[in-house]
Amino acid sequence: MKTTDWRLRLGLSLPFLASAAFAAFGLIGSAKAADTDNVTLQTTVPVGNHAITCTFGTTTNTTGFSFDISWVDSNAGVYLLADRSHGNTATTSDPQTGHTSGDILQIDTATPHTVTPLLPPADDPMAGVRCDANADFGGSTAAGRNELTGPNGVFTVNSTEAWAGDGPSGFMLTGQTDTAADYVNDPCDSSVRVFSLKTGQQTDHINIGGCFRTDEGAFDPVDQLALFANPSELPLPGNHNASGLNRSPFISLISTDPVKPGQHHKIVKQINYDGRNGTVAANGGIEQPVYVPETGKFYIAIPGDLQHPNDGWISVVEPGQHGNNDIKVVDNISTPGCNPHGLALGPDAELFLGCNSGPERVMDARTGTILEIVTQTRGGCDEVYFNAGDNHFVGACATSTPGVFGMDQVDSQPIDYDQTIPTAAGAHSIAADRVSATDWVPAFAGVCGAGTACVAIFGGANEDE
Repeated sequence: MKTTDWRLRLGLSLPFLASAAFAAFGLIGSAKAADTDNVTLQTTVPVGNHAITCTFGTTTNTTGFSFDISWVDSNAGVYLLADRSHGNTATTSDPQTGHTSGDILQIDTATPHTVTPLLPPADDPMAGVRCDANADFGGSTAAGRNELTGPNGVFTVNSTEAWAGDGPSGFMLTGQTDTAADYVNDPCDSSVRVFSLKTGQQTDHINIGGCFRTDEGAFDPVDQLALFANPSELPLPGNHNASGLNRSPFISLISTDPVKPGQHHKIVKQINYDGRNGTVAANGGIEQPVYVPETGKFYIAIPGDLQHPNDGWISVVEPGQHGNNDIKVVDNISTPGCNPHGLALGPDAELFLGCNSGPERVMDARTGTILEIVTQTRGGCDEVYFNAGDNHFVGACATSTPGVFGMDQVDSQPIDYDQTIPTAAGAHSIAADRVSATDWVPAFAGVCGAGTACVAIFGGANEDE
């Protein structure tokens, strides 16, 4: 995900805020009134503040709470958050203070919502928050360089393990030349971390070989495959650790079959999104994927390219039968007017698209047909989710207040807009628990209270489904 952090002293940067002007052609249901289901803030779970500061000359910027994707496993009764602000104290050559190893923040979905961090070993830290001002490679003077940061995407495998994408944790940025020379020593060791939910211990550290962050992922329980995306790869002149794989964004498919202690899960196949072999040129990145049991395929949100920044694709990947040659891209469904970042699976093979540009929409995964465009939504979305407990789609998306995210709530059957609840600046992540029919949003300030990092829990007793 193209994440943003709550930044103190300087304004929040939101590169993916949607334009307020949307084309009217093909919009469905524009006359529908909001169908509010009385979902409100139920409680907040404080997670503790830990400030991390980046310093570039006289410019100083601090993040109060840096995080990325969240996930709920209702079978295991846990909420998981890719959290860069907490964890063990770690050293870095970056110009910063307060650096930590990062962790996977685990919160029990049942009260009293006990918070337990899943920590990497002290001698094997995750990337955490990194500072980098090299604008040519996505950096800025903000508190955190997204392409080098981790953990990022997180999900569960068989309700027993947490799998998370991490940045190049061995990268030591020394000095700032703001040229490609800054990355000649990037070890290109972005990875996937595996944790046992039973013991809380890291059980595997799988080197993906990315020079920049390994980000979001999805799980295919039929073929026991995990898919992860490296959305920010690009050529690094002079870097001898880089290979052809690193010249464009790519995906990795990894076997989730159990391995013996000390062994690594097998990387079955990696596919470059470079416009060849059935792919699109994903120079706008790769965003949220999902597995659809009805079709037996992965679907991946691909934002529009540099020439078409307001459009995009849903890329379809056939997982095959663990055979390298069986795994391939079989379709790229265009999404004109929607630059998709979020993607969630609802009932009857419905895909909910959280668009960066353009309103949210619902697609039939089997046909690629757009079933509905939710014209009341503003776009500017990052993560989206489906809450099977109340049959609603929810999205962490833009509000009418610049820089502030909200929780968009949309009925799935029939598809109908409900409401948008403002949450906080930078609150770009969301997950849902079907057992309690609640929606979970990590945030700093806003609904959490001034100067407070928390996970906010929303729900309602008077819903219509």
